[in-house]
Amino acid sequence: MSHARAGSSPAFGTIYKKSPVTIYDYRAFLIQCLHIAQVVPYNENMPPSQSFIVKNRVLLGTLVVLLAMSLIAGGWSIPFHFESFSILYKFGKLKIYLRYGKVIGITIALLLFFQVLLAARLQILVHIFSTKSVLMLHRINGFVITCLIAVHPLLIKASENFTPYTFGKKYYPEFVGMGLFFVLLTLSGTAIFRNFLKMPYSRWRLLHRLGATLVLLILPAHVLFVSNTFKSGAPRLASLTVFSLNLLFIFYIWLKRFFQK
Repeated sequence: MSHARAGSSPAFGTIYKKSPVTIYDYRAFLIQCLHIAQVVPYNENMPPSQSFIVKNRVLLGTLVVLLAMSLIAGGWSIPFHFESFSILYKFGKLKIYLRYGKVIGITIALLLFFQVLLAARLQILVHIFSTKSVLMLHRINGFVITCLIAVHPLLIKASENFTPYTFGKKYYPEFVGMGLFFVLLTLSGTAIFRNFLKMPYSRWRLLHRLGATLVLLILPAHVLFVSNTFKSGAPRLASLTVFSLNLLFIFYIWLKRFFQK
């Protein structure tokens, strides 16, 4: 293995060769990973005080990622531990399609929550990851959401053998979901192809905020009423908490932008 050049970050191999292995070795490994991903700047020759700050940022960043993963894992467990009537009365591959369609739907809702937190550019996130990294995570998260919203309705309709919905009050949560589908695709498409569409940044930003606000306002009407899973108990409490935080942070974003003018 080639040795690292002077002044550059040490090679991964030098981390593993330390003996005995301590928690600081794993911390150094995390720092190297985040340095390569350009999430936190690091140099082995930096002053001890600056090195301490970077190491703490790595630990805090790790805790933030683990918390986000825990929330997603908790969301994934809902269709398994709080089965809706529609899941209970399906069998075979139709049950699998529906269950995992709901898993993806819950994932989308949680990623939208993370998207709002990233868009708010909270000081604690900027301090841990830097403004550039928060923006990069916002774009990556948006791309993941776009991919998932293309899969979610396909799995749900596959569980119903692609039977079309009839117009009526009974299916209004599904039609709300269709509206969300098109609004989210529009938001993603205009973000990706803004330059191609020759949209001025100020106009695109305003439309993006308005569209995102619309999504967060109507999302609860889809999630809370599309099945009986979220009509009571822990799933309803958790979803109401997330939706309330969504509205709180979107209000914070509008307020922050208003006073920055």
